[in-house]
Amino acid sequence: MSSEHARMVRELIDEHVYARRTTSNLAKAKERYVKGDGESRKEVWKLLNDLVEFYPRHIEKEDKKFFYPSMNYFSQSEQETMLNEFWDFDRKIVHEHYAKVLDELEKTAES
Repeated sequence: MSSEHARMVRELIDEHVYARRTTSNLAKAKERYVKGDGESRKEVWKLLNDLVEFYPRHIEKEDKKFFYPSMNYFSQSEQETMLNEFWDFDRKIVHEHYAKVLDELEKTAES
């Protein structure tokens, strides 16, 4: 792996840690707000703003500056295998999401 791509992997890992920590803090702040802590509203807005600023740059770095160039490290067959596995993973996530939505709708209809 080139030194530039190795540096970018470290940056992306650091950014994923930041995103998870910020999202966790957002969830905690939201829970405090729901429980009546009006002051946590400011924290919720700050964390939301932080994520809104962060994600477009992060996704662009992942997609355009790392993902596409890194594909050159793999053979055509390896690329096809990875992309097929990504598609399968995405299909399962979408299926699971809508299965949960349907389950909730059925529970609501039974009530």
